[in-house]
Amino acid sequence: MAELRHGFGPDSADAARGDGPWVLILLAAFSGLTIPAGLVLAGPLASNGWPPRLLVFLAAGCILIGWMVRGAAGRAPASPALVGTFVLLGACLVAYFAAGMRATVPDEYAGALRALLAMVPVAIVAAGIAQMATERQVNVLLQVVVVAASLSALVALAQYVKPFDLASLMQVPGMVAREAGGMGSRGGFTRVNGAAEHPIEFSVISGAALPLAIHSARFARDGLRRLVLWAVVGVFALAVPMAVSRSGVVVVAVALLVYAVALDGRQRLTLLAVAVAGGALLRAAIPGLLGTVTAIFERAATDPSVSGRTDDYVVIGQLFRRSPLVGMGLGTFRPEVYFFLDNAYLLAAVEGGVVLVVAVVLFFVLGAAAARGAALRAVDDERRSRAQALAASIAAIGLSGLFFDLFSFAQVTLLCFLLVGAAGASWRLSLETGRALPAPLERIRGVSADRQRRPVGVPHVA
Repeated sequence: MAELRHGFGPDSADAARGDGPWVLILLAAFSGLTIPAGLVLAGPLASNGWPPRLLVFLAAGCILIGWMVRGAAGRAPASPALVGTFVLLGACLVAYFAAGMRATVPDEYAGALRALLAMVPVAIVAAGIAQMATERQVNVLLQVVVVAASLSALVALAQYVKPFDLASLMQVPGMVAREAGGMGSRGGFTRVNGAAEHPIEFSVISGAALPLAIHSARFARDGLRRLVLWAVVGVFALAVPMAVSRSGVVVVAVALLVYAVALDGRQRLTLLAVAVAGGALLRAAIPGLLGTVTAIFERAATDPSVSGRTDDYVVIGQLFRRSPLVGMGLGTFRPEVYFFLDNAYLLAAVEGGVVLVVAVVLFFVLGAAAARGAALRAVDDERRSRAQALAASIAAIGLSGLFFDLFSFAQVTLLCFLLVGAAGASWRLSLETGRALPAPLERIRGVSADRQRRPVGVPHVA
């Protein structure tokens, strides 16, 4: 049972050993952001033959065995992120069984099973990370995410120079590319997608990785590593506009705003100045690109992609009213049967009703809250920055669900569960090593009492 004792146990102090499920998780994180989801093993597995998904299955199995053998799931305090993950997992199971409460066509049944097999393992892995990962393991996981996402962004830069499909290039004997292309164009510019399935997914992943890359660059151990990591930040900042996606721009804006909470006034001004200077350089280097990105916001009212989304609301309302509590069934709203729905929350409302919508919202809110709680308890700037970067990434991905069907895309789904798991681990670790914080109600009362005690005109010194 060495694979269950080392690298992922609550008593493990040597995170560098990395055997057992931790190795599988790191491999899944790296391959999940660099191997296109359309590249799968030949045979009957279909989308479940995506290599990173198979690694997630194995990791989830190891975590479950570890919990059964040692009861490890109950040894550490339940973080908000862990609670949110189990709430979402339970809601997905309820929605899956809801599909059996009505007659389904073969495509709907296959979609329900496919969605369940996609969501359950990543939720277990997220719970395992939240419950047992050490601080060093969290750091390594986030570094792997940054490296893998940056490789995808480099692919996107190459696609801008000469468009190509990565899945077709990576196809080897025993594997097939089920989906190719996916880039398209907008405003005369090719919409790059890197290693992702779609430009929107790519831009969301890159935008969510941006605060993690900034954190890594700020606290790099040596000058060369710092220089490389700041270059990675530049690659993300350059690649996102190349996807020509509203979602990507919104994700970057939200991620930077949330991460800026961890910065002081001078650092925020520096970040703003760098962003303005970078925009000017991009405008000079690629004429018309920023104008095209700006135009997709200005013309949103007449954009067919936006009107197509709003036109779906009437049909969605009718379907929702048929089963408002538990929905029509997880994964049953298939494009082959119905149509594409570019909103993860509306899709959750149709497939899982109020139960699933509330669970998805809680998943992201509690995940971001766990990271923010870890930031508040942090005893040094590096831990505070890391936790706030996690909060920024999770919040940005959660918001992106308003603009596309988030959980229909394998890469970004894997990423958000990994980040929520890391947020849960950061919260748990902050209880052990961080400073104590009063409860929210006590903090409010403390501020009120402090204001009452302070004489008028006497400034408060924190």
